[in-house]
Amino acid sequence: MPTLNRSLLLAGIFPVLISALGLAGCATAALSPQGAQVAVTRNPPTPDCVTAGYLVGEGGGTFGGKWISNDSLLQYALNDLRNKAAKLGANYVQTDPPQLGSGHGTTSTATITGTAYRCTATL
Repeated sequence: MPTLNRSLLLAGIFPVLISALGLAGCATAALSPQGAQVAVTRNPPTPDCVTAGYLVGEGGGTFGGKWISNDSLLQYALNDLRNKAAKLGANYVQTDPPQLGSGHGTTSTATITGTAYRCTATL
């Protein structure tokens, strides 16, 4: 392949690759089927619940977070928190207020922390 054609080919492919990587960084974390079974609230758990652990759910990041809406960043963080709780066998999380972080004047991260519990009563 002549050098000029190779350069033109690479010039056409490079922007497509960069765009694909950028969009991949903008996707929100998928909620697992197990994570979907975890109740999340600011309210304290019932007395039958046992602490499973303190968790941090994170959304966004330095690379692509500034291109994601605040609502999506929070959803990403919440999905991450619920998925982590499910991995601990928890079915209830009492959350702290969410935190939004920024870099260069733009919101780029969301963090939701909370305590995961294993509860025996029907939620």
